Amino acid sequence: MTRSPSPGAPAGTAPSVLFVAPDRTRADAVAAALDRHDVSVTVEFDLGTALDRIDDRTVDCLLVPRQFGQHTAADVVALVRDRHPEVPVVLLGPDKAGDDGDGGGGDADPLAADAAVYRFSDDVDSISYDRLADRVRAAVARYRSSQAQRTERDIVSRLERRIQRTERKITSLHGVAMRLASASDADDIYEETVEAAERILNLDICFAFEAEADRFVPRAQSSTPTDRELRPVPKDAGAMGETFRTGESHRAVDMELHAFGRPEFGDYRSGLSVAIGSFGVFQAVSEQTGAFDEIDLELAELLVAHTNAALQRLNFERRLRVERDQYAALFENSADCIIDSEFVDGESVIRAVNPAFEATFGYDESEVVGRAIDDVVAPDDRREEAAKLTEMVRAGDFVQTEVRRRTADGEKDFLLRSVPVGENTIYAVYTDITARRDVEREVEAQNRRLDEFTSVVSHDLRNPLSVATGHLDIAREEVDNDHLAAVARAHDRMNALTEELLVLARQGTDAFATTSVSLAETAERCWENVETGDATLVVASDRTVVADAGRLHQLFENLMRNSVEHGSTGSRIPSDDAVEHGSTGNRTVSGDAVEHGSTGSRIPSDDAVEHGSTGNRTVSGDAVEHGPQSETGSTDGGDDAEDAANAEDAVDDGDRLTVTVGALDDGFYVEDDGAGVPPELRSRIFDSGFSTGTAGIGFGLTIVSNVADAHGWTVSVGKSDAGGARFEFTGVESEP
Repeated sequence: MTRSPSPGAPAGTAPSVLFVAPDRTRADAVAAALDRHDVSVTVEFDLGTALDRIDDRTVDCLLVPRQFGQHTAADVVALVRDRHPEVPVVLLGPDKAGDDGDGGGGDADPLAADAAVYRFSDDVDSISYDRLADRVRAAVARYRSSQAQRTERDIVSRLERRIQRTERKITSLHGVAMRLASASDADDIYEETVEAAERILNLDICFAFEAEADRFVPRAQSSTPTDRELRPVPKDAGAMGETFRTGESHRAVDMELHAFGRPEFGDYRSGLSVAIGSFGVFQAVSEQTGAFDEIDLELAELLVAHTNAALQRLNFERRLRVERDQYAALFENSADCIIDSEFVDGESVIRAVNPAFEATFGYDESEVVGRAIDDVVAPDDRREEAAKLTEMVRAGDFVQTEVRRRTADGEKDFLLRSVPVGENTIYAVYTDITARRDVEREVEAQNRRLDEFTSVVSHDLRNPLSVATGHLDIAREEVDNDHLAAVARAHDRMNALTEELLVLARQGTDAFATTSVSLAETAERCWENVETGDATLVVASDRTVVADAGRLHQLFENLMRNSVEHGSTGSRIPSDDAVEHGSTGNRTVSGDAVEHGSTGSRIPSDDAVEHGSTGNRTVSGDAVEHGPQSETGSTDGGDDAEDAANAEDAVDDGDRLTVTVGALDDGFYVEDDGAGVPPELRSRIFDSGFSTGTAGIGFGLTIVSNVADAHGWTVSVGKSDAGGARFEFTGVESEP
C-alpha cells in the first residue's frame, strides 16, 4: 500500500520512505504515524519488490525491521548494498545484543562500517514516531546531500573533460594558425582550413566558399563522402548569404526552424555558418538535428579567424608587391628629383637617389650615398633653414615649400616636398621650378614697368592734355577757325587712346568676382555708353550668364565700338574715325574718316586724307598734307554741307549698321552686318597692337580677348549671315 504526504507538506521536500513490513498491522500503524509527521511512506511486503522499487530511484530511504522472516538486518542490508550502495537503511527495533540504537553496534557488528545504516531500537509496539521521523529526515538529508555532491562532481568532471578536449583543440588550432601564416597560396589556405575543421573540430562535413561578384564559389570541402555535389550558389542564398552580408555567425539546431535555414545544397538538418571576413563563408552541416553546440560554433569562429588573417596577409603581401613595383618604377622614372634617406645621429643621410636627381643636380649616386642631404644640396647661407625643415619632417610633419638648393651647375629654385615614412625614413622630392621662378621674376619686373607706364599715362599725359584742352576751349571762344576743330578731334582721340591703354594695363590687377549678369541689360547699358551714331542694337536673348560685371562691360563696349568704327561698307559711319582701318565706301561724313587711306569719291574732313587719300575731291584745308590730290575744291566749307546732306541721304536709304547680341548653346555672340573681317586677318585680330591702319593702337580687341581668357571662355571670330563680323564666346556658364 502507498501513503501520500500529509496535507500541507511542501511538494518534493517530504522524505520518501519504503517500509518493508512484516505484517499489515504494523505497516498501517507505522505508515499512518509517519504520515502525520510529513514523511511519505510506501509499504511493500515483498523484499524483492522493494529492491526493484529502489531501482526506480523514487525512494529516499528504506525502513526495515531488525528481523524480516528468516532474514536478519545484516542479510537485508547486504541485499540492498549489492544493488544500491548509498541508499540509507533504517533498522527498526532492538537487536538481540541489546543495542539501544544510538551506538555503533560494537566491533563485532557487521554493519558498523556502513555509514548509511541507521539503527532505531524502539520496539514496534512502543515506537516514538517523533524520533523515528527525525531519524528518517536526517538520513534522507544526508543521502540527498551526498547525491547532490555526487551529481555536482559528475557535472564538474564532465565539464573538465570537455574543457580539456577544448583546450587540446585550441592548442591544435594554434598549430594550424602557424601553417596558415606560412601559406603562399589561397587554395592552400582554404584546404588547410577544411582539413583542420574535420580533423581537430570533428566537423565531418564542411566546406569553404569564396565570394565573387554575384555568387559563392566552393574552394575546399571535407573528405567525408557525400553524394551531394558542391556548386556555386547565389550571393543572397540562405544562411550563407546572410552570414557574409552581416558578418554574424549562425548556428542552426534544426534547419526547418531557422530563419535562414534553407539548405543551399542538400537536405541537411543542422549546421554552422561563419564569415571568412570579406573573402567568403565557412560552413559545417549534419544530417542530424542539434549536431552542433555553442562550443562548436566558437571553435569554428576561432579557426576561421586564423583563415581570415592568413588571407588578409596574403592579400596585403600581394598589394605590397604591386606597390613596391609601382614605387620602384615611379622612383626610377619620375621627372622629379627623389632622395631616399634615413635619420642617423639626427641627420638625414642619403640611401639612394633617382636618375632625375643625378640629371638635375649633376651628382652621381655613388658620390652622395652615405652623406647628409643638407651637406650635399643646401647652400651655406641656407643651412639653418634646411636644418629646421629636417627637424620638422623628423617630428612627423609633411613639408612643402619653395627652396633654393645647390647643384653642380650652381644654385636653382625647387619645390621641396619632404614626406616622413615610419620613424626613420624620409622621401625628399625636389621639383625644379627655376624656369617658372625666372618667369615670375620677369613678370614682376614687367608689372613694375607697367605700373610706371600707367602712372605716366594717367598723370604725365593726362595733365598736359587737360591743359591743352583748356587752352583750346579759350581759343575757340576767341577765334573761329577750322583748324581748332581738328585740334579738338585730336584731343578726343588722345583721350580715347589713354582710356584704352589704362583699361588694358589694369586688366588682371583689378579684383575679379563673378555674379549673375543679364546679357540684355549689359548690352543695352554698354550701347548707351558708346558713340554709335545711326547704328542699331538688336538683343536676341535674355540669357543670364556668370561673369564679372565690370569686365563684361569692357568686352561689350569694345566689341560695339569696333563694329561701329570698322563695320561700315559705305557712308553709314558717323564716327570721327570710323574707317580708321580702311573703309572702301563712296562717301563719309566723318572729320577724319579716311585717316589711313580711303578710296572714297569725296571726303569733307579737315584732315581726312592726312596720310594720303586717293579720293576724287576734298574740301579740307590740310586734306593732302601728306600726299597729292587729283582734284581740289574750295576751302570755304561749302562742300561740307553738300557732303553732309549726301550722307543723310545714304542713311535714309536704309544703309545703317546693325549690331546683334544673341545666345549660343554654351555662350553668346556679338555680330554686325558691316564689312566683316578678312579671313587672312582673323588669326591676328586679337594680337596686342595689331591694327589695319596707323591711327589706332589695336588694343580694343586685345581687351576683349583678355576678358574672355580671364573668365576661361573661348573666343573666335568669323562671318555673320549678313557678311559682317561675328564674335562667338563659348564655355560660358549660364544661370538656369
